Amino acid sequence: MDSSSSPSGLPAHPPISPSSSISKCPAFSSGCPFSKATSRSEIESLMASIPSSHVSGYVSSDFSATMQKLHSAYNKSPDAPSSDDGSVPSADELTDDEKPKQECPYKGLVTTDGVPLSKALGKVKMFPGAPSPPSSPSSSPPSSPSPSLATALKKGTAVSHKEAESVSFVKNFLRGRITVPVYSVLVANLYHVYLVMEEEMDRHGEKAMGALYLPEKLKRADRLLADWRFLSNSSDTSFPPSTRCTDEYCERLKYISSTNPKLLVSHAYTRYMGDLSGGQILQRCAKKAMDLPKSGEGSSFYDFPEIPEGGHNFKNKYRDLLDELPLSQEEVDDVVGEANVSFVLNMRIFEELDCIMNVEGSSVRPLEDALKFSTLWKTAKVGEGECPFGFKGPNPHGAAAAPKKKETPSKAAADDGARCPWPFIFFHDPATGVRDWQTWASVALIGSIAYMKFR
Repeated sequence: MDSSSSPSGLPAHPPISPSSSISKCPAFSSGCPFSKATSRSEIESLMASIPSSHVSGYVSSDFSATMQKLHSAYNKSPDAPSSDDGSVPSADELTDDEKPKQECPYKGLVTTDGVPLSKALGKVKMFPGAPSPPSSPSSSPPSSPSPSLATALKKGTAVSHKEAESVSFVKNFLRGRITVPVYSVLVANLYHVYLVMEEEMDRHGEKAMGALYLPEKLKRADRLLADWRFLSNSSDTSFPPSTRCTDEYCERLKYISSTNPKLLVSHAYTRYMGDLSGGQILQRCAKKAMDLPKSGEGSSFYDFPEIPEGGHNFKNKYRDLLDELPLSQEEVDDVVGEANVSFVLNMRIFEELDCIMNVEGSSVRPLEDALKFSTLWKTAKVGEGECPFGFKGPNPHGAAAAPKKKETPSKAAADDGARCPWPFIFFHDPATGVRDWQTWASVALIGSIAYMKFR
């Protein structure tokens, strides 16, 4: 709508500024979606096309104000009762049947998933910095802001994230110690996990996932199946087998889907965000170690052509969408707890591969231990010596009980401790990476080359 008029004859709002909170809504990103509406019925049709998750996830106070304007302007709209000469009659001139109802004419509308628009608007979450609607003396005190799910997930899974990197299979993968047969088993396992996860997300859609339901951008199962068939030289009609740990992972996905489908967000976060982060490093390692085609066969799982904006920009947007989910603090804690379960279930698949490869000292933790992480993460703290989660092997987080001795460069280079190797450490722990001798050796080398070239 422009600032002076609209086709419907209703009072127009000022042009939507790019800095306005409502401009963050995709429907309003190109201007007002109601700008071409010529009657109340057309406005109703537009409103009825809005899913409730869109309303509750994106709408700011500007939209609420717009609804109030539409309500107050109803008597003056073309759809309101008018006299023969086209003028709007006063309330005294109308019969009881002609008088407009006191409640909003749009109150009875429902969204695409059957939720009443008025109910969806009741769950509206304001954008950061958006003006709050004016309060009346009788209104209740404003509720506390919704907790940041993205921040809670990052902090609440930090320990299990680091522990996942300490599994021998992951360390060997990063060092290029991976073979096609073992990698094929990993790809087959991931195919089954993603197949079940994505089927369950499709079953619930936006009702459980909100705006995080982005199958056209994120689905991986088909790519994993194609990769496995290439790696195993199988026909287009064959499907891979699954291992015991994979089956138990899939059963967990089916269980939460049937009992609390919002927890699918936890698995989507750990899987997709991981694929867009460390997964890109693993793809390079896989191609180099197994001489996989540069065209992508065998490693297409790590490619996201449907995300042209790039992984970094998409991950930032994904975190924003996490924060827009209308969750209570208790629900946020549940999502973080399940994300930790997801990390440990994934680690069990890696541990199982270590056993398949006959890695010395390898074993798979019991399933019941993995499921305890739905609540254990709340009390786990970065401790000294042993891992606070009770994991076996070196503790990759926290200070050791005894002070560390100063290591020589040769010892540091050969360190087989539980930490991500250089230079991959920079992706999640740059402070540690800066202290590595390899970093300073690289700086000195580059500096010498630059000096010789430009002196």
